[in-house]
Amino acid sequence: MRESEARNDRAFCAVEALLQRLHPREDAHALTQSLREQFVSADALFHAGAHMLERAGLKPADALLLSHLPELSRCMQRASFDRKPRLDRLDLAARYLAANFYGLQVERFYMLCLDARGRLKERVLLQEGTSDSALFSLKAMLAELVRVNPCAVILSHNHPGRTLRPSREDVDCTLEALRALTVVGVPLLDHVIIAGERAVSLRANGFIPAGEWLAQNPQHRLLRLWLEPSGEERSSGTD
Repeated sequence: MRESEARNDRAFCAVEALLQRLHPREDAHALTQSLREQFVSADALFHAGAHMLERAGLKPADALLLSHLPELSRCMQRASFDRKPRLDRLDLAARYLAANFYGLQVERFYMLCLDARGRLKERVLLQEGTSDSALFSLKAMLAELVRVNPCAVILSHNHPGRTLRPSREDVDCTLEALRALTVVGVPLLDHVIIAGERAVSLRANGFIPAGEWLAQNPQHRLLRLWLEPSGEERSSGTD
């Protein structure tokens, strides 16, 4: 069985268990099978919206609960991090970003604003789009930059379709942001795309030449060390 099918089965089993716990005297299995026939995938079920779930046979309170499960899952995953997590390495930021994009079926474009120590100062939503696009706004980015006043930033958006390769537009908007941020003196550490459980770094994968990144400020500590492994990984790799 493919991993996606197994994941789908586990999700519908969890829905059935939840409905059985909420209504022990009712046939949760039959209702879950009906939901599966109507929505096919768990992703479609969880993102259908409360109104559509009611029409599919769920009680209003149950429909509301299921429609909020993806956001609840993201909140729970974010809660596993400190209030101001350290995000000064690609591997650390990738784990945090994956929690923010978990289960999303539309594209969101975020800017992570870091302080001088590489800790999160603020997570800023720049744009929300559709299932296959989220337009980047340089004006919105610069306005938020003035408001938050970070020492460095990371751009990130998700690919709900799990496409790993960045689009031409992804590369172009990164170059646009990088050059604008160079002018104002705030380094852009990376643009990280989250595709399912995978993180794709435009910087690490060479979609933009290394010189473009380092030219922003060759002496900036966060910029220089971004692609270095975390402390634990450095320790485990030495004798």
